[in-house]
Amino acid sequence: MSQLVGLQNAIIGRLTAVDPTVPAPVPVNGQVQWITENIGDLGFNIARLTGHVGIVGIVTTPGGGKLYKTGIYPIEFRCTVEIQLQENVTINRGASGTQIASLTLVEFIMQRVHLFSPHGHRADRIELASVPFKMVTDHPILVYNVNFTAPLVIGK
Repeated sequence: MSQLVGLQNAIIGRLTAVDPTVPAPVPVNGQVQWITENIGDLGFNIARLTGHVGIVGIVTTPGGGKLYKTGIYPIEFRCTVEIQLQENVTINRGASGTQIASLTLVEFIMQRVHLFSPHGHRADRIELASVPFKMVTDHPILVYNVNFTAPLVIGK
């Protein structure tokens, strides 16, 4: 498995784990679905999930980051990680939705993922980016991005 996909899956594991120190918001109906960009037809899956329970979280590694040193192998860099929330407010906050507001999930994501270490080491802790979150659009689907950086080594 690719290092990037492994990182995305580890973050989803963290978001879905039971953790009494940072409890997950409890949905009224259904559950918040977390997916990675590696699932195939991303657009179809997002449309299906926002149309069903009204909200979905997508974990991506969209690029960017900072290379630690040039001209060395293995490649070591700070990888940009973006967790995007897409909420169809009408469905999500209606009778059939989770009724968990996007901003509630933004806060949950920041608390649950900041300083998380996929391998249990201080050296690979994920940290909030200098701009932690941003509203991307407010219509027709409400979209927030929560941004992190994670140390990553490719080629070990």
